[in-house]
Amino acid sequence: MKLNSDQKELVELFVRQEVLIGKLYKLFSFRYPEHKAFWAEMAKEEHLHASWIKRLTERDPTDEFKFSQGELRLNNLASSIESIEGLISGVKNNREFPITQAVSMALHLEKALWEKNVFHCFDGDSAEVRKIMDSLNLEQQIHIKKMDKFAWQFQNKKVDQIEEKEC
Repeated sequence: MKLNSDQKELVELFVRQEVLIGKLYKLFSFRYPEHKAFWAEMAKEEHLHASWIKRLTERDPTDEFKFSQGELRLNNLASSIESIEGLISGVKNNREFPITQAVSMALHLEKALWEKNVFHCFDGDSAEVRKIMDSLNLEQQIHIKKMDKFAWQFQNKKVDQIEEKEC
């Protein structure tokens, strides 16, 4: 696969973003030990996504495979990465993050990736490329559903606490 320099940088940033999201989730697994299994699983899956994307770019240059950046731009990804690095720094420096805020930030990250159609940037005619892309798209949907379901338990607790205060 032949990529121009902007596309190469974009793919590298894309991989880095996935790795950083995984790192953030791993930190959340330590910050919120009562939810360690959830965050650790999400972190592991983010690292898996990064490895899949990397594997796509390491294919034989003669394969029919292309990267179409579409609306995805270097400055958008760089800005996203900077934001994630800021969150990671905040967690490492013991900045106060209630679990509800951590879940909200994670859900925002997952939905932002989905809305930007980042997993639609790769195109190829081989079965392997299609399988990886289908898997990435499906995984993104699953992540959003998992995060929504996880967030729901905290939204219900908030409602219960408000109702208790009103009584």
